[in-house]
Amino acid sequence: MYQAVESSILTDEERTTAMGLARFAFEYIEAARLVDSNHRDRSPRSLISPMPAYFLVHHGLELTFKSYLRHKGVTLRELGSKRYGHDLDACYRGAKRLGLLAIFIEHQADVAAMQMLVGMNHDHGLRYIKTGAKQFPPWSAIESVAVRLHQAVAPVVGYKTFTSVV
Repeated sequence: MYQAVESSILTDEERTTAMGLARFAFEYIEAARLVDSNHRDRSPRSLISPMPAYFLVHHGLELTFKSYLRHKGVTLRELGSKRYGHDLDACYRGAKRLGLLAIFIEHQADVAAMQMLVGMNHDHGLRYIKTGAKQFPPWSAIESVAVRLHQAVAPVVGYKTFTSVV
């Protein structure tokens, strides 16, 4: 016979933790790396990766910033507001205001790669076909910033991270 277990219902605010966001970030970045690895196996001389890899790594970066922001006390409502939303620049600026650079060493190449990624995602360009020329950050640069950022944030919020150095 089953015994009824009393459980409290958690709010979205309580359930959305920095550790949970770091977990999702890890999975998106790892998925991006797998897409790129598969692509490199088929096209070893390619410097850019398929569009889905850039989309996945963009979302992984966003979630890593939001993990840090959540750890620093930013509410779920704020994370979803126009202040942050899906704006990678805004999330990065907010994380830096709250001390991210004390744990993450920012390289100029990181900033340039993220700016190109933000440009690619203008008007949801990483999700939907947009005609015209595009400037792609080299995969090595965007992978490096995503992995190193996660390696800086994850231990602070109590989640595992990548063991490889990029």
